[in-house]
Amino acid sequence: MNLRRMGSTIRELATATGLSVATVSMALRGTGRMSAETRARVQAAAKKAGYQPSLLLSKALSMVRQPEGKRHYRETLGFIAEFAVKGGPSFQRNIYEGAVERAHKVGFNIEPFVLAEKPAEHRQLGRMLRARGIRGLVIMPRLLHRMPRMFMPWEHFAAVEIGKTIWTPRNLHRVERPLYYELIEAFHVLKRVGYKRIGLAVEPMEDKNRRGVYTAAYLLWQRRIRQPLAPFSTEAWTIEKFRVWFEEQRPDVIVVHDTRSIPVWLKTMGVKVPDEVSVFSSNVGETNISGLRADLPGLGSGAVEMLSLLLDHNELGLSPRPRCWEVEDYWQPGDTLSRPIADYISADGTVVLGRFAGSPSISG
Repeated sequence: MNLRRMGSTIRELATATGLSVATVSMALRGTGRMSAETRARVQAAAKKAGYQPSLLLSKALSMVRQPEGKRHYRETLGFIAEFAVKGGPSFQRNIYEGAVERAHKVGFNIEPFVLAEKPAEHRQLGRMLRARGIRGLVIMPRLLHRMPRMFMPWEHFAAVEIGKTIWTPRNLHRVERPLYYELIEAFHVLKRVGYKRIGLAVEPMEDKNRRGVYTAAYLLWQRRIRQPLAPFSTEAWTIEKFRVWFEEQRPDVIVVHDTRSIPVWLKTMGVKVPDEVSVFSSNVGETNISGLRADLPGLGSGAVEMLSLLLDHNELGLSPRPRCWEVEDYWQPGDTLSRPIADYISADGTVVLGRFAGSPSISG
């Protein structure tokens, strides 16, 4: 490791930019109090000069300079959300808590921001984040619009999206649930325990937000069975429409996303769960519902972990080949299935035993 050459390069950059060695060093490490313009000027000069910092040396020197027992502060990350964290939906709060916990462990602070709808306000937020020296962004799912777009000066940020709901830009790094594969596993598990007529009832907005993953997994599954059922995914998401579908298709188990509507509708219709029909949710929030429970803190933690790597390598801007990390769900036995699945999942709900459903080509 050529320490002398590294030091002389920083001095050369300081001379070229007219700044002090200390300012150049902090700008290259993404620390210190300085304007976004100064930081960008130093980084542009470093890129032009072909400067390559030693990540191992930078981390070692940073740790040496810290007083014993004091956590090293690197910088602040932005948590870009559709709702306020305090008083907002519980799924967002759980993701935020996972992000905060991981951020503190690796030396980051994290601050939430609510992103408005208008493009001009997106750009205004981008300018404010730059002025505060915030370079890393965790972006929450955008669920209130059919084709969400974000208008930010992306070249100044390392950004990681939770899920994949943003339509523009399309090439954000992301951390998400492997929902397609887990839905196929769920259909296999339900068939294995004895269900014959597996139905799907998912809100069209949810399926669109997930790029049609529910319909895709269900249609692939139906290629293997003799009595396919039509999925329920109508724009008119009402009990009246659901009643017609239910009476026509007569499922013995329904795979759902929204546990706030379908179980209530079934109760209103006088249909007993699980005695007359079972319910399996892909988005379990309640402890009594059978299905998949997203590791929400794990998604937040994973996003911060990816941001840490991106910032370490100064990888700002949109990538032509974005990274994607998957955080597996937990399987929850619950009590809404008349044919329990507990024997097919591990005690902690993290692994389908034997992974017998790992491929759609495996016969059930």
